[in-house]
Amino acid sequence: MSQPFPCPCCRASNDAGPACRRCKADLSLLFAVAEQRSSLVAEAQSFAAEGKFADALRSLEEADALRSGDDVRQLRAAVLLAAGDFAAAWGAYTDLANTKR
Repeated sequence: MSQPFPCPCCRASNDAGPACRRCKADLSLLFAVAEQRSSLVAEAQSFAAEGKFADALRSLEEADALRSGDDVRQLRAAVLLAAGDFAAAWGAYTDLANTKR
């Protein structure tokens, strides 16, 4: 997992599981989703390195559906740029810039 996330019960920051460090809520499903998202991002990077840009974008869409984040937005812009879709890459880049404001 890339970053800690708050417990949905008590809002304590957690980066290890399966139980919340403060309230002991079961966070195993959240950690499983975070692991699945990380795998999808890694898969997208692998696809992009192989030149399989459509597959990379599909993996990024799945990762974004699990949890949106700047890492997915940045990789999406890079994949679109590598694929030669400059207009979509610019759109993804400006979307990323707008989320940081």
